[in-house]
Amino acid sequence: DRIGADRASYPYEIELMRFFAPAPADGEVRVEARFEGFADEAGRHPRVRLQAIDQRHDRVCCDLVLVEVLMPKGPIGSAPTADRLAFLRDRRFVPGLALSKVGPTTVPDPDAIRASDWLPGTVATVYASPDARPQDIAAKDHVAALAHVHPSTVTLVEGGAVCAAQPLTRWPLEVTAEAVRSTGEPTLDLTPVTTFWDQWFSVGHWPVEDLYYGLARRFVRRFHLEDPAVMAAMSGRSMLYLGNHQVGVESLMFSVLMSGIQQVSTVTLAKAEHRTTWLGQLIQHCFAWPGVTDPEVITFFDRDDKASLPAIIGRLATQMAGPGKSVMVHVEGTRSLECRSPVEKMSGAFIDMAIHVDAPVVPIRFVGALPVEPLTERLEFPVGMGVQDVWIGTPIPAAELAAVPYKERKERVVGAMNTIGPPKGEEVPFDGDPAFAAKVAERVARTGVDEPHAVLLEVLAETEGAHADSLRIVEGDRTGELRIGSDPKERWLGELARRMYGPNGARVVG
Repeated sequence: DRIGADRASYPYEIELMRFFAPAPADGEVRVEARFEGFADEAGRHPRVRLQAIDQRHDRVCCDLVLVEVLMPKGPIGSAPTADRLAFLRDRRFVPGLALSKVGPTTVPDPDAIRASDWLPGTVATVYASPDARPQDIAAKDHVAALAHVHPSTVTLVEGGAVCAAQPLTRWPLEVTAEAVRSTGEPTLDLTPVTTFWDQWFSVGHWPVEDLYYGLARRFVRRFHLEDPAVMAAMSGRSMLYLGNHQVGVESLMFSVLMSGIQQVSTVTLAKAEHRTTWLGQLIQHCFAWPGVTDPEVITFFDRDDKASLPAIIGRLATQMAGPGKSVMVHVEGTRSLECRSPVEKMSGAFIDMAIHVDAPVVPIRFVGALPVEPLTERLEFPVGMGVQDVWIGTPIPAAELAAVPYKERKERVVGAMNTIGPPKGEEVPFDGDPAFAAKVAERVARTGVDEPHAVLLEVLAETEGAHADSLRIVEGDRTGELRIGSDPKERWLGELARRMYGPNGARVVG
């Protein structure tokens, strides 16, 4: 009872060791240990008497007195075994496990750090923080608690932090020696995406960026990587993404954003009827901008034409094996009407393609865009003009799938899609944005434009630092008239504006 539960003992000194017989070469040895008090008055060095007994000959082979030293376990060492393993070995987030006093304001705890760092380097290794300064540890703990990630995946940057497990999210922070505070809501940081596409198109700032990145900032909350280290190691490599399907806009958003995260152009496979929808026509028009090369972020196939899918798979396989191309497939082929039904079926043809080109298969899950109760019609945008999360599962090597029977391949991938992210039976939609939804509804009623194009114009109107031509479209909507010239870019701009203005809205003149 003199040894607290917050202490662990480690070998310190052997006071006595005597041998009475050779160590047995076989058979069983019984070791008995008896506590014999403390070797010091402070009670920091417990003494234990140990005897090794040869069971066959019933004789003591070795007798020794071991003195141990009691060391503090610290908050992590005092946690239940399963939590310690998850945190220290598996680098997983464990609620409440930290070396700081975590809350709305997180306070550094130097005593807790010292209690865990009596073996120098322990905290630096666990937290991936070379200096292990208390304020740095506190900042990592603060963001880890908010993002539900392991603190070692959090990197401190000027004015905040980023996290490898959520590569497009930036957490604004104020960090001092006394406390760590959030200075605002986490924001979508599209830097890796914009950098990738800037290099791809090489045309500088252009209006399509305002549309696509504006849609991302409006409707995407976070991308989550289940295993960021593995994804980083596979950067630039062709992959096959297989996932569920919630709303129309997610197909375009996934292709655009995932291309930047993994540094390889990504195409989403869609039904042929979507070629003539607002999204299909938008994508076609956007990449008709003079001087750009279509990166093919969406490709279409006819479900009624049985011969079309194998041909498309063959073409995609050639791209994946050649210059590099990742492919995204909504495996059930159509959007869901509610959020809790699991994926139940998929074609094995896509897995065969991945095996053929040795591309990892990555399970994907779109979360938070649909209600619990089924809708009567499919949505283009998250319910209530809200947001959506995208969960990226751990890549499954093609060789692993090739080694199991056909049925088990599909079961493994479908099972992974349904289990990444929050529990399927507990999924609920994220909050909507009533103010934005009201703006869209008012525009639809006033101009007769369809909802998607009303959304596009409202997205342009709220974009900071928009291209001059984007601002012209917004200004034309305000004044009632957009005047355009006769060159290809002007005609391109006029066509985009007409779609957004609607039959009863502003006029395009020229």
